[in-house]
Amino acid sequence: MQFLSSKPGHIVNNSLIAGAVILTGINQVVQAETKSIVAVEPLVCDLVSAIKLPSMSVTCLIDRKQDVHDLKFSPKQVRALKNASQVFTLGQEMTPAIKKWLDNPITVVVGVNAIEIDDHDDHDDHSSAKHDDHDDHDDHSSAKHDDHDDHDDHSSAKHDDHDDHDDHSSAKHDDHDDHGDEGGDHHHHDHGGLDPHVWHDPHNIIKMGNVISKNLNKKISFFDRETKKVLKERTQAVNSLLEDLDQWTQRQVSTIPSNQRTIVSKHKAMEYYGDAFGLETISLLDFLGHSSSLRPQTISKVITELREENVQVLFPEQKPPSKLLRNLSRQTSTPIAKQQIFVDGLMPTGNTISVGVHNTCTIVNSLGGSCNKKAGNQLANRWNTLIKR
Repeated sequence: MQFLSSKPGHIVNNSLIAGAVILTGINQVVQAETKSIVAVEPLVCDLVSAIKLPSMSVTCLIDRKQDVHDLKFSPKQVRALKNASQVFTLGQEMTPAIKKWLDNPITVVVGVNAIEIDDHDDHDDHSSAKHDDHDDHDDHSSAKHDDHDDHDDHSSAKHDDHDDHDDHSSAKHDDHDDHGDEGGDHHHHDHGGLDPHVWHDPHNIIKMGNVISKNLNKKISFFDRETKKVLKERTQAVNSLLEDLDQWTQRQVSTIPSNQRTIVSKHKAMEYYGDAFGLETISLLDFLGHSSSLRPQTISKVITELREENVQVLFPEQKPPSKLLRNLSRQTSTPIAKQQIFVDGLMPTGNTISVGVHNTCTIVNSLGGSCNKKAGNQLANRWNTLIKR
């Protein structure tokens, strides 16, 4: 049999065509096997990287400097999504641009809609004694967390006004904050549903990781039991480290005087953290709306709330602090914490553990406690070891 090439009248040898077809088929198989796993948000990418097998390739879709709320995927990012073998994401509550990809069979949501949230009723007394004997939490698998009842306080109604932003630079934050006097243009930070900031509770990260592991396991042949065993071991190592982070955090928070355990920040993003570790959380936007100017009818309400809760400090979400925080600090004589807290994901450098350590030490030290950051950093180093092995 002979085939005609693209040039009229040019006869191409049958065996050459057959060889080309075979090579093309091989190339297609190789490309299919080397398709990358795509992790949309930086924190998800860090978690996938810690759990996945060394042979699996992972592409981090969104850079840490990008604002996931305002993001429109670039042609390069769209190509990565189209060519992915699997896509992991927190979901549209955190990253609206992913909405059109959620119906794709390869897309796996690991955020607030994919896990059962802990109630933490059994953690409401975070005394030092109670924290020190937390060894009974050695296995916080998804099944073990089922007895924690649903997180009633995080209902859709309570979070409809949940304004927020992801891994922003300080400049990006200032652009948003300083427009508040024009009526506030934080509409793009409105999550419009469940609070997506679940990772501030390490137990929720464990559940996110279990979702990732379960779906990666589906990609492994049923007969490849050794590979499945390795994936299970990696998942267990991640879960164990996150449980250690939970216990470490409890010990640090227990050093805060019991009448000073209130976190005041601009956006409603630390409620999972507060519920997990026994701190009150106050969102300034709940009182002030979207304006960065403090009107007379609202300032008295804020002052009363700060006094009733014995608020020691205001926590900035960027450096320099937002105009709203600076105004409120000046008018209420409440100091601003020296360090910012990172509410929307990873820091510019570091990993899932190190952002938790940073936030906890910032909160604990600012509220009159004492934080053992050295022990926290050791946990972060262990996470890096998991990723590299």
